[in-house]
Amino acid sequence: MGLPSRIQKVLDEWKVTYQVSANESVPITSSVYRMPGLTENSAQLSILEDEHGRIQVIFPASQILDLNKVFTLTARQFKPVDQASVQRLCQGLNLESLPALPQITGLETYVDQHLLEQDQIDIIIDGEQQLQMEKTDFQTMVSSARIGDYCSKPPVPVTPDKDWTQKDIAQINQAVKTFTQLRIHQRLEETLDIPPMPETARDIIDLRMDPDAETEQLAKLVQRDPGLAAQVISWANSPYYGISGTITSVQEAVIRVLGFDLVINLALGLSLGRTLSVPKEGPQGYTPYWQQSVYTAALTSELIRAMPSEKRPSQGMAYLCGLLHNFGFLILAHVFPPHFQLVSRHMEANPHINRYYIEQHLMHITREQISSNLLKHWGLPDDVCVAIRNQNEPGYRGEHAELALLLFVASRLLSVERLNDAPAEAIPQEVKDYLQLDDTKVQGALEKVLDSQEDLQEMARQLEA
Repeated sequence: MGLPSRIQKVLDEWKVTYQVSANESVPITSSVYRMPGLTENSAQLSILEDEHGRIQVIFPASQILDLNKVFTLTARQFKPVDQASVQRLCQGLNLESLPALPQITGLETYVDQHLLEQDQIDIIIDGEQQLQMEKTDFQTMVSSARIGDYCSKPPVPVTPDKDWTQKDIAQINQAVKTFTQLRIHQRLEETLDIPPMPETARDIIDLRMDPDAETEQLAKLVQRDPGLAAQVISWANSPYYGISGTITSVQEAVIRVLGFDLVINLALGLSLGRTLSVPKEGPQGYTPYWQQSVYTAALTSELIRAMPSEKRPSQGMAYLCGLLHNFGFLILAHVFPPHFQLVSRHMEANPHINRYYIEQHLMHITREQISSNLLKHWGLPDDVCVAIRNQNEPGYRGEHAELALLLFVASRLLSVERLNDAPAEAIPQEVKDYLQLDDTKVQGALEKVLDSQEDLQEMARQLEA
């Protein structure tokens, strides 16, 4: 397969030596799957703009393009160009994506100095081919570019240990002191200036603790909140659950369709999710909050059905974890508005980097830390808090590891379908072995969710309204 004509023309004009190889990709369920270009010698391109115009920055795909550094070195307040504009640019050039070759767009070019420390530069072409070029040839092509230190290395991830709560709280308090005018209080929700937990949610938590709780009690509790009751009834009537007839009450939703376990956790997740508003200044081009929640909850539930019965965690608990897995997104936006916007802009400029590292780099905390600890202070079950805290840790094997790893698997599968903002990274075979999931059943669970996209999108739209 030949290179796209525009790229071939540029390479011929510059008379550089290069090699082309296939950029092989395999299904995400394979343990050898990885996103292209996460090494020091792989080149990444990002287009930025300000009121004076656009530039392109070429940098190592293993690093974070740091907009603060770019501002320091240029005195220009750049922001990433929106995806729609980039797509139009690609279409105009008859390319699937923009390669890290400055002559393709002709924009003013900035090159991070760390990339030029490599002996060979790798450039991804339309996601299908990889072009390898010696450093001297690449230097020739960027000879008119501005060279500088525009990047930062991602922080080294630290796996939570048994004292994770105390350490997280210390980091959260430090971030609050550094980035806000809020005062530190004994109660975390007061420190974060979070609205009180809804009374309905608190009563649901109390009811969950009652081993003798009955359907009628749950129905009466949910019906106290008309909006919540309407959502539960609407959920039960969704074609996704394949019920015949029409559900008209919460009690009927529990008995005929969803079951006590799912409804009590669904009601809790929906109630907590409405505590904070979904921010309007989130990262562009990423899956909306409630879509992620609904899809992740649905796929997590389907994956549980694919596990051996003796290995399965609670179906309702898994659904709750899926609904709340990204709750920290809302908290970051509420507590740290300017810095949340900064994180969002860096996510747009660095789609190749796990946003976990971007949050750590800019704020020294992650949404998983802040949400799991707030939920713990609110009295949610330990299995939910632990699962949310460890959902990005494929090596986690501690308490409630099944739920944490199910979230890991679900989010990575959905990421490939652009339905979750997790990195499209490998699902280690060890994770599937631990959960006793085989590839056929995993693919079947994913296909069932994808076949129900219209129904799930409608459920998400109701929550966004």
